[in-house]
Amino acid sequence: MSESRWVPGLRFGPEFDPEQYELLEFHHRGGEAEVWRAVRTGHNGRKELVAAKIMLERDPSEVRRWLGRWDDVSHNAHRLGVTDLVVPSFLLGPSPHRPGGVSSGGLLGYQISPWVEGVPLHTWARAQRGGPPAVAEVLARLCRIVDELHRQRWVHRDISPANVLVDDQGQVKLIDLTFLAPLDHTLTVAVFTPGHVPPEAEQVGGFPTTAKDLFAVGTLARTLLLPDHGRLDHRLAAEQARAELLAAGYGEELARWACEPLAREPDRRPSPLGPWAGRGRELLRAHRSVARTAALAVLADRAGRPLVVTGGSDGTALAGPSPTGPEPTGHRLPAGQGPGAVRELAAGWAGRQGELVVCAEDRANTLWVGTAAGWWEAARGVDGLAGAVDPAGEMTVWTAVGGALRCYRWAPGLTLTGQELSGCPADRVLAAVQERPGHWLVLVEHRGRVLSWRPGSTGPPLPLGPAGAPRAGALARTSAGPQAATLRPDGSVQLHTVGATGAGTEIGDGEPSLGIAMVGHRGGPTVALAGAGGVRLRLPPGGASRRARWWRPTLRPATRVALALGDDWRLCLAAVVEGELQVWQEDAAYRWQSVELPEV
Repeated sequence: MSESRWVPGLRFGPEFDPEQYELLEFHHRGGEAEVWRAVRTGHNGRKELVAAKIMLERDPSEVRRWLGRWDDVSHNAHRLGVTDLVVPSFLLGPSPHRPGGVSSGGLLGYQISPWVEGVPLHTWARAQRGGPPAVAEVLARLCRIVDELHRQRWVHRDISPANVLVDDQGQVKLIDLTFLAPLDHTLTVAVFTPGHVPPEAEQVGGFPTTAKDLFAVGTLARTLLLPDHGRLDHRLAAEQARAELLAAGYGEELARWACEPLAREPDRRPSPLGPWAGRGRELLRAHRSVARTAALAVLADRAGRPLVVTGGSDGTALAGPSPTGPEPTGHRLPAGQGPGAVRELAAGWAGRQGELVVCAEDRANTLWVGTAAGWWEAARGVDGLAGAVDPAGEMTVWTAVGGALRCYRWAPGLTLTGQELSGCPADRVLAAVQERPGHWLVLVEHRGRVLSWRPGSTGPPLPLGPAGAPRAGALARTSAGPQAATLRPDGSVQLHTVGATGAGTEIGDGEPSLGIAMVGHRGGPTVALAGAGGVRLRLPPGGASRRARWWRPTLRPATRVALALGDDWRLCLAAVVEGELQVWQEDAAYRWQSVELPEV
């Protein structure tokens, strides 16, 4: 609720009936408005759930200008009669206020839509269990709505995951018609939704085109197929999406099909979309899903050998050398029913006996903790996960819940404890590192910015690099202070010194990356990158050279990478290469060797 200026229970309505609606639950704030679930009480006493979009602009002339535009939208949308296009109504009234009270603010504009029992498309994609066939049906239903609009020579202009709702049966509704426009009218407002607009920008005074909607449907196809990936770079959309799809295990034909609406040239995008969606339905039905690894953690066992914990569509798995003698409990994954499809995980040896503890975020945004005693749910609504075991044997993990940063701690014999920390807003946790016992540095994303913060400090979080939502991030301690790496949506990687100003140093020689990991080691950070060109390891300068060194253990496409430092200062590197797990480790002379890693 911290992101809203109002609270549940407040009333609003038209000037002649200012308490007709009651706010129930805040959903999100975007652009010019807040969106709430509300209830309308009619004059006959009947109650009806609605979605209320509250315009935040208070200038009377601006309010009336928007209200006039919304009235036109409602009239035109009703006239078009497009099935599954959710048509709103509009009103002008006092700002939300207590029952029986008098609003202290001016008049606000309200956009009222029937409540749809569905979730945004990206939320549905992360949680759905129907696989590619279910994705094909949702995409086909969206394409039908868009084609029907285009046949009548109208365009939506703001198609994005938040504006497409999907219910439990896979039925689709297209909402938010604020920018609905006919093709033959000049534009008075340009719309830019990051990650979902084509390279060609709308111009005020120009004419709208169907090509913008076509491109947006292509971005949503990518969201459905790759729900855990970050924002798409509209300048290299087709190239980026193709590399991501191939790296995720989709075939060449399916990747080429999915990228057709993302073509840089507008006239090459498929129109109408129905035939394109039909071809996709056949390809997706024929596609055979494989267990995909979305998360990776590597750690050294008591003998210094690498042990890898993976998380993906089939839950969690463990791979490593067979233990000698009696099997220690630390070489077994937690028993019992645990998370389903995993997005993020952290693992470590906790307690004096070195018990394996695994923390995982599943695709339903639930945080799970697994130990020798089994799995249990720790929190819901989480986004992002990072942490480690400290020298005292306590596992600490960081995540974001409802826009706030949270910390969870566990050690053998102790109860899991959670704490919400004020001082640093967080939409997603990217990375965390313990600088010294009890003192952490956390990297978070908030409103499209990367922030670094030391929990417990009185200072504000510090922005890191330019604005723009990252795909991933990493932190490491070094002798020169903590350093951070950010992986941008276009695959570029920037290395930052925490606390320093500036955009950071770009590394990776321009080759796009899909995964990143980093540790502080022997004079500087060691950075591992995974991408379509294989695995690359950036090592600190050595000998007389002052330049960082690069080592490529494989040129085969890779999607995930993890690094760990053993008690003997040897590094372990793990990567998912063409769907298979591969591991390398330094030997006693710090030379890299491939490691055979049977499943435990």
